[in-house]
Amino acid sequence: MRTQRVSVRNVADLARAGFEIARQPVTKVDFEVHHALARTGYLRDLVSADDDSAVFLETLCSATNGAGVVIGTRTRKPLDGTEAVEHSDGRQPAERPEQNAGGWVFHQTTSPNPTFIYESAQTFEGLIAIDPAAREVCEWHGLAVRDLVREISDAASALIDAPLLSLQSPAQLPTIVKTRNHDLRTRKEVAPPCSSLAVRFAIALRDVSAAARFELADRFRELCEKHRYSFWLADTRPGHRQGNWFEVYHADGEFSPLYKGDLRSRQRIGTVLPVTFVGPARIGSTHAIASFLQRYPQVGVVGCAGTTLSDVAFVHLQLSIQGVAAERLNRILTKLLGESSTPARPQKLLRELFKRLGLPPDPEEAAGSFADPTADYQTFAGPALPYRPFQMPESMAVWVSWEIARQRGGLAAPLECLYRALAQVASAADSATVEYLICRATEQSVVRGKAKLAVPKSVLKQFTAGGVELPASKLCASLEEAWKAQVDRSGVDGVGELTVAWRESWLGHWTYS
Repeated sequence: MRTQRVSVRNVADLARAGFEIARQPVTKVDFEVHHALARTGYLRDLVSADDDSAVFLETLCSATNGAGVVIGTRTRKPLDGTEAVEHSDGRQPAERPEQNAGGWVFHQTTSPNPTFIYESAQTFEGLIAIDPAAREVCEWHGLAVRDLVREISDAASALIDAPLLSLQSPAQLPTIVKTRNHDLRTRKEVAPPCSSLAVRFAIALRDVSAAARFELADRFRELCEKHRYSFWLADTRPGHRQGNWFEVYHADGEFSPLYKGDLRSRQRIGTVLPVTFVGPARIGSTHAIASFLQRYPQVGVVGCAGTTLSDVAFVHLQLSIQGVAAERLNRILTKLLGESSTPARPQKLLRELFKRLGLPPDPEEAAGSFADPTADYQTFAGPALPYRPFQMPESMAVWVSWEIARQRGGLAAPLECLYRALAQVASAADSATVEYLICRATEQSVVRGKAKLAVPKSVLKQFTAGGVELPASKLCASLEEAWKAQVDRSGVDGVGELTVAWRESWLGHWTYS
């Protein structure tokens, strides 16, 4: 029966690929990867640049620990320019970065995988909290996130043979609900911290049976009970939008066994190394990367953002390397990327980098018969940046969503108008940070997106007077109204469906994860 299901699925994937190629014969996807300091306004300055090269069709942005990444794609038709030279033998050299505004920029081209099913009628979305009370990232947190990413990707690829659609860390935990003596009449909702040490993920369900959901849920529940992590599942009941969660296991504030209490595990990380892996979207690619990193006990993952744009997989990881300062790491990495013989493939480039840093791997396991799903991926690493703790208690999350017709300005119009509205309503344009943003193009020539902004809680003082409405709700209502007014005054056509909320589930129903 399983062989028959796989055969039918392969035929369906092939038919979809043929339809996509016939509808839009795109053979290449151009993209940019920006690694830089996570400073206020970096994304705004980037997309507002008066330059066609800064216009992205689809965009992913993530910032944490003082480091940020912005990824943008553009699809290219065969008649547009010349094609890049292919390296079918797997020996494509690593990309040399361009330095820009204190960061590194990479420009490249890759082939999409039109058979990859990003959207699914059913998804399995989970949220696992490692250490919600943490105020800074320690060495053991990096090991915990690294191992958890491997477990999540293994469950997707090995357990149910399904794509891992998205990956995000840190993430916002569910809304805190308080009652007095369990009396629902005293129910009160409190916004959780903007970011917590947690991993959020989504897996596409090819098999939509209840048995498949239970199999996944049981595996993650057992994992969380073992490591004392809290675990939530997305609430899939009718009327519950994305951002509503159902608690499966509560860790009750206990430390994970990974936290051994010794000085090394408690030590705060000092450096983060942003690394982005790019290639045709396929099942098992994230698992291959995480499994390779797990062989290096000194290497942790302290942040991640993974998704698929234009049928291309983008897996961004922030690595922490014990005992290696940013200056030394950048010196070695710059020399490595400057050599024409340095390979772009993930395992080859990282193995050479770790070797030069003097990091021995655990003994390699016996080589298997399965091909490496990242054998044709490209790797973009650096620069290493000093770790900067994220200010969780001092910031609140403000979620925004929008849609815009495909046009030359791309993301610039809605983002610029949003910042103007922030300055008008809360004087917060200079202090609000985009922690997470995702934009996707649809078949109707519309680009839809959502973002999570970290806004200082001090702005709530302006909205505390009078009424029973929460200050956060007043802020969001005022910001949404001002945002719409700014868009109207901008004269840009095709911008609409603007929503602002302090809860993700209150955004438009079509928004993406």
